[in-house]
Amino acid sequence: MKTNHMIGITPAHDQPRFDRLHDLGIQWVREGYTFPFAERIGGPLSDAFLHSEEQIERYLSEGFQVLASFPGPGSMRYSAEAGKTVYVRSMPEWMGDVGSDGYWQALSETAQWLAQRTKDKITWWQVANEPDIDIFYGPLTQEQNIRYLMTVARGLLKGSPDAQPGINLGYINDYARMLMKAMYAIPDSPFTYLGIDGYMGSWQLGGPQTWKSYIDETARLSGKPIIINEWGFSSLQWGEKYTDLERKNHYNQQVCYDKHWQYTWGKGHTPEEQARYVRLCQQIFAEHPAVIGNFFFRWSDTAACWQCGESDCPAECAWGCVDVEQNPKPAYYALQEGNRTLFG
Repeated sequence: MKTNHMIGITPAHDQPRFDRLHDLGIQWVREGYTFPFAERIGGPLSDAFLHSEEQIERYLSEGFQVLASFPGPGSMRYSAEAGKTVYVRSMPEWMGDVGSDGYWQALSETAQWLAQRTKDKITWWQVANEPDIDIFYGPLTQEQNIRYLMTVARGLLKGSPDAQPGINLGYINDYARMLMKAMYAIPDSPFTYLGIDGYMGSWQLGGPQTWKSYIDETARLSGKPIIINEWGFSSLQWGEKYTDLERKNHYNQQVCYDKHWQYTWGKGHTPEEQARYVRLCQQIFAEHPAVIGNFFFRWSDTAACWQCGESDCPAECAWGCVDVEQNPKPAYYALQEGNRTLFG
């Protein structure tokens, strides 16, 4: 049994069933802050930030520890206002253009402010989200992307010297290797751990066994302990297929377009195979010496895909260990068993 392991989940839910979260054996949640300042550094706090802060306070009051995420520069996502998928900035317009001196100064001061505000409650930080994937780094150049991540990490440490920052890679690719070389394999790296995400058998080829080589390579290249910030297996293989005339034509990638998974594993994307995937992955995480924590993605299924807005899209609708109504799926009981027997 592995001890001192961060047993976690990404809730991504405004009203989670805390009784079921506790029964799952979860000790940590991965929850994000939005950008705090509505008009200027030190000015009024935005409603969105106050809501995110309230959510994190609820988890803390329920006895969970929090791996907090600092917002990234933005993401490609479905915008109801625009009626299509567009790149949406996470940083307010008053900061100016990415690359301007004012932008970097405001970013650094905000990271320092947030770390100082939360230093008695939050120690572990995820800086941005999957910065090796173009959906998230968007228009930022390679140099700007690195500067963004380093600026936030160093700002967090200024605000709280005990902060433990890390990034989370979307998967292993040449861009991810470049980021590890530029930010981890340096003498003054501000990063304590490396987070890695993976959906082998869904977004990527492979299955649970693929995690072994992925962890081995990232641990070697980063020289840091590994936290599995995201992992899971979708329980929905197919959504409703549309003709070209019926399509809404807003999507990031082929899964949203086709409404089915190109990659799969085992007997396919079903609730039963999701549970089997969970059991096999937990065993691998428990046995690998470099892994110090894992955060299952995610708590519940969703009513609509955040990438395309459709209600039956395999891409984002069926990752939960509970359904939309928070009723346990087979994966819930698989996670529960592994949390108790493998991680104590």
